[in-house]
Amino acid sequence: MDKIKIKVYAKINLSLDIVGVREDGYHELEMLNSSVSIYDTISACKSDKSVVFMNGVKASKNNTALKTLQILKENFNIDMRVNIQKRIPFSAGLGGSSADASGVFFCAHKLYGIPLDRLASLAVKVGCDVPYMMSGGGARVRGVGEIVEPCEVPQLSLVICQSEHGASTKDIYKTYDKIGAYSRSGNHFNALEKSAVSLNPNIQHAKEQLRAFTDEVFMTGSGSAYVGVFSSLEEARRCLDSLGDDFVFKGVAQTMSSGIEILE
Repeated sequence: MDKIKIKVYAKINLSLDIVGVREDGYHELEMLNSSVSIYDTISACKSDKSVVFMNGVKASKNNTALKTLQILKENFNIDMRVNIQKRIPFSAGLGGSSADASGVFFCAHKLYGIPLDRLASLAVKVGCDVPYMMSGGGARVRGVGEIVEPCEVPQLSLVICQSEHGASTKDIYKTYDKIGAYSRSGNHFNALEKSAVSLNPNIQHAKEQLRAFTDEVFMTGSGSAYVGVFSSLEEARRCLDSLGDDFVFKGVAQTMSSGIEILE
């Protein structure tokens, strides 16, 4: 195999709790995650030079897919040319950058025959969501993201909305350390929501809009997207059709049983 094309799916955090802080400053997490049917498309082929193009533009040095290629080069002396078509919104808490990194690891597995368990041990160096997103689906995720335990999650129909790009994840965690979390309520507790909202109150517009259609609304990741849960895709689509145009992103989605799909 010399080339491959895959879909990498976004994720939502059905719950996200912080249960401690390590001596190195990293936060201990307990999360219930699910893949959702919003995706990026990645095409990769063997190459004599590692390069990433995103929507036709050469990626910058801080791109997570490029960082992943650098790690692969350092550990296995391999190179790939990667093209990413972005559909997962940026700065939303949907794991778009982590999905791309996991997809690059997966492509290396398929193109070069590197065992997935060897790649999974490197994934956390790119980001805390990357180990989970290499498999996706339903999972309980602990530690700094390196402990992934697959589990069943319900088939859910969703509307996902993002009013504005959120603050940086690093700043949100720093603010959490100062102000803590909202009191726990409901099944979809997110310990980072209070700090994310304190840094950018405008992200709550999405929550307010979704609340007009469903009581089950929660923020995913460190934001800024909110997720509304509906009893059917038809109800979700009716909600989406009724929302205004003042969103960075809005879309209907469903939970998925895996995080990566091979196209060709």
